[in-house]
Amino acid sequence: MAQFHYTAIDKAGNEVQAEIEASSVNEVLSQLREKGLFSVEVIAADKRKAKAGLLFSIFDGFNLFNIKAQNIKQQDLVIFTRQLSVLLDAGLSLVRALNTLHKQARFEMMRKIIGEIINMIESGRTLSDALAQYPASFSNVYINIVRAGETGGALDVVLKRLADYLERNLRLTQRIHSALIYPILVLCVAGGILGFIISFVIPRFMELFADSGVSLPFLTVLVLNVSNFFRVRWYIFVIGIVSLVVLYKIFLRNYKFRYFKDRIKLKLPVFGVLIQKIIASRFARTLSTLMSGGVHILQALELSKEVSDNEVMAEAIDAVYDSVREGGFIARVLENSNVFPQLMIDMVAVGEESGSLDKMLAKVADTYEEEVEITTNTLTALLEPALIIVMGVIVGIIVLSMFLPIITLIDSLS
Repeated sequence: MAQFHYTAIDKAGNEVQAEIEASSVNEVLSQLREKGLFSVEVIAADKRKAKAGLLFSIFDGFNLFNIKAQNIKQQDLVIFTRQLSVLLDAGLSLVRALNTLHKQARFEMMRKIIGEIINMIESGRTLSDALAQYPASFSNVYINIVRAGETGGALDVVLKRLADYLERNLRLTQRIHSALIYPILVLCVAGGILGFIISFVIPRFMELFADSGVSLPFLTVLVLNVSNFFRVRWYIFVIGIVSLVVLYKIFLRNYKFRYFKDRIKLKLPVFGVLIQKIIASRFARTLSTLMSGGVHILQALELSKEVSDNEVMAEAIDAVYDSVREGGFIARVLENSNVFPQLMIDMVAVGEESGSLDKMLAKVADTYEEEVEITTNTLTALLEPALIIVMGVIVGIIVLSMFLPIITLIDSLS
């Protein structure tokens, strides 16, 4: 028997946290269901303690040998979910549908995971319990939507909605990544050019200036010193970058630092509004999918908070959770938080009044996903020439600093 720590919600909507003895996670979930509790998180007590360690927080996830610690790619997860939904809708049993997907799996890791899920289901476990054994591949949102579908007897319908949800999230992520490809490429090329100038071009000029004995201008001295630093003491720069990354990882363990960082991100000019819309669309899409899938509203809010990835937004969602538990309205709390867009607040209020909150949240997500795509395309179009101009200015300063002493030398000779 092992000790597990769980977070759950009772029938009154209250959050319950406690520890329980069981032989496996599945047994814990079964006991929680018998008690009438909705499970939010179940984790081994020893693993929970290990997460508090510094090394775990820095190197978490680098497990190459445990299949349960490796994650399925988002695109493969979308395909798996969509195909499973189609097969179940066609009338196949769950095990037969999974066996079909097991044979068609393109990657060995995916094949192993599906095979182990089949074995667990054949031994009497539910699909959601089997998926819960692979937290790196299947999120709490995914597992709870599947569990709701199992409870309601409409697993094929719920899986179709889940596939739609995953596809939209993947599409939004791909749009953002696509918008960043060109700026990153320009920065890489610029870095390569600067590295070549610093390593090969400037040293030639240094030899020339040393032999001439001409007095060097301040700009030339500055560029030569910077070049010499990166050529001779490059390791200091590397150590400094690594140290900053490690310190950043350490500070991320502190809630106040994360809150301060996330507050600054939302206050950034132009980018702050974009980040706000991205988080709002993900929150609305997740909450809508969970509610339409039959997940309890309080559990849906708790799970939706996980996709926010922003402490300021998460604090506002916590306030919504408390308000709903006490019989309040979501829109009023969102408005008081001053972090969610006004359009979203108005549409949520209409959804609450009309009794169609899940549909209205889906429309909110559609609206902001379109706005995010338009904004990212616009920013990319503006960023491209801006990067080229910055690169030109830097190269121009270097060229000017090299030719100023040559002009001075020519004047002295004449």
